[in-house]
Amino acid sequence: MFELEAQMNRLIYNVTNNTNNEEMPSQLTVTSWNDMPFSGIVEENGKWVGKGYAFYIFDLLSTKLNFTYTIIPPKEHILGDKSSGILGLLYEKKVDVAVAFLPVLPEIGQYCTFSAPLDETKLTAVMKRPQESATGSGLLAPFERTVWLLVLVSLIFVGPIIYLFASMRAKLWHDPSSENFSLPSCFWFVYSSLLKQGTNIVATTVVDSTRMLFATWWIFILILTSFYTANLTAFLTKPQFTLSISSLQDIVHKGYSWITYKGRTIDFLLSQNQENDLSLLNVSKLQGKGVFKYYEHSRAILESVTTKRLFLAETHYLQTLIFKDYMNKTRHHLQHNSRCTYVIMPGSILITSRAFGFPHGSTFEKRINRLLLRLIETGIIHRTKKEDLPLAEICPVDLRSSERQLRNTDLLLTYKVVVGGYTIAAIIFLFEFIYAFILYRVQNGKRKACCYLPYCGRNEKPQNPLNTNLPAQNYMMMLKRSPPAIYQHPDNVLIQKKQQFINGRSYYVVTNPYGDRKLIPIRTPSAFLFQYAA
Repeated sequence: MFELEAQMNRLIYNVTNNTNNEEMPSQLTVTSWNDMPFSGIVEENGKWVGKGYAFYIFDLLSTKLNFTYTIIPPKEHILGDKSSGILGLLYEKKVDVAVAFLPVLPEIGQYCTFSAPLDETKLTAVMKRPQESATGSGLLAPFERTVWLLVLVSLIFVGPIIYLFASMRAKLWHDPSSENFSLPSCFWFVYSSLLKQGTNIVATTVVDSTRMLFATWWIFILILTSFYTANLTAFLTKPQFTLSISSLQDIVHKGYSWITYKGRTIDFLLSQNQENDLSLLNVSKLQGKGVFKYYEHSRAILESVTTKRLFLAETHYLQTLIFKDYMNKTRHHLQHNSRCTYVIMPGSILITSRAFGFPHGSTFEKRINRLLLRLIETGIIHRTKKEDLPLAEICPVDLRSSERQLRNTDLLLTYKVVVGGYTIAAIIFLFEFIYAFILYRVQNGKRKACCYLPYCGRNEKPQNPLNTNLPAQNYMMMLKRSPPAIYQHPDNVLIQKKQQFINGRSYYVVTNPYGDRKLIPIRTPSAFLFQYAA
């Protein structure tokens, strides 16, 4: 640090010697505003005194250039226009310099000129740290919404595509008996493959093109489930916290409300008639989601911030506010997660330079700029800004907590799937019962109608649904959605009643009408859930 100050003094000495012949007044009139830690003015013993980074630099200039200054505070601590604020004082030439970090904007050029750029600032947003990450939680977290929608679309359309190919081939080859797949059986094949369950529809496949369709779907399911399992494991073991906003577009399109200081950079740009980088915020401003407040204490402005209401300001200023809030909660011995109540948006809404302001036609602007440029090149401004903040990042977006326990919300989708599945099954069962009851009533009505014929008995009693003359298997066939399994076909004959164990699995040996023998694996009890996939 001492070496840096010595180098700075040598540079200032050289610049001072080169500019001694230029006229420099001994007394300057300056203005500033409250924008700590960058600049601030307070009244002490009836005299206005400057504070912050800006006056630290300006005091160095006054020492080397041998001038003193008097502070004239503005009536309002805002940028203003021709008749108000800091810009009004500069435009009317009531002050010689505006000692503040003013934004270098083309819209301000009509009121004043700027010194050499002091730094580059980013305007961003601070919000209350949400409880849940923007990536979501539970079983849906590994994939984005677009991926889930595409998976759903594939589940809907792959079944009809297989059915269409099989039907077209049967018609082109004039062989209706080949690959006699029904549309429900194709749907069940797609669904059972997703859950890695067996299906008997493949046993009746005799064409390579259809087998390629099946193999393609299996490869797709294999890759999909592998990625899902890997991402879900990574999410549960090492989660990464993210925010739902990272740009100006996210703030506007996702309906966030926001607060900012009145008369500062954002308010000034939004009040302009021409298009600029922040014009998109006018959309939410017209919707009543923008609030402008005068400069106030840091705690008061942070208390108005929520997970859906943002505070828009300069990044370094927001870091200072969060650091003060963090230190205050540390003194109260709160836990680490409870100290980081607020978080800064990782992106920015505006990037601009900042500098001192001069009235148009200033006679000593060049002399101050040359010396100021030397100070900037030494890195003194960057070093001064870092003195008020710790080296480590305070309250980052991801707190990097190694603890991760499954919560009930992580399994919420599992509960919904179970409840939804049983509900759908109950609804289908109700429709099947109603269908069977209506069919019974129709058949019973026909019997009653035949009683009016001469050959029909008059004393026939209405039959109970349980004692109907229709065989019970007829009702089952009406409700059946797909053909039976190949080993359930009446043309197939079991050659051997006992089980045969081959490579650790149980098989039945069956023969088809052509005399060909096939090994049919005996399915597990869970496979009976997919009976209609046969």
